[in-house]
Formats: sequence, C-alpha cells, structure tokens
Amino acid sequence: MRTNFGAEDQARVFTVVSKPVLPFLKTPAQGAQASIYLASSPNMHGVTGEFFANGKPKTANRVTYDTDMTARSGTSAPT
Repeated sequence: MRTNFGAEDQARVFTVVSKPVLPFLKTPAQGAQASIYLASSPNMHGVTGEFFANGKPKTANRVTYDTDMTARSGTSAPT
C-alpha cells in the first residue's frame, strides 16, 4: 500500500529502496476497493467464512482448517 506511514522516521536505505517500488504499490483508494465491494455488493449477500484476495475468492492456507491448532489458540476454524 502506498502511504506515508513511517515517512518521518525512515532509515536512509529504506528511502532509497522504496522509491523504485512505489509505482507498483496500490494507492489507499485502490487498496480499499475490494473491501468496499465485499462489504457492500448485493452479490456478496449471505457470503460468510470465505477468504478473498484482491476481491477474488481464494482458498485459505491449509493450517486454517486444522481444528486441533485452532482449539489450542482459542479460535474457530472456518466451516
């Protein structure tokens, strides 16, 4: 995400390295588009427990379905 987060306290090497990368990062508005769509689209009505990347459905990491691990961590696995 292309923001000014940490801009006032950057190490010199970070400043040099980040300049060529900036054009490839999403703006805050671009980054928010998928979240806004998923939260407000009638197409998403009733969709729960799914994972998305850039607004597209994705399969979650296998570890998220490990019920033993989620029981130990106090969270619940997707159903």
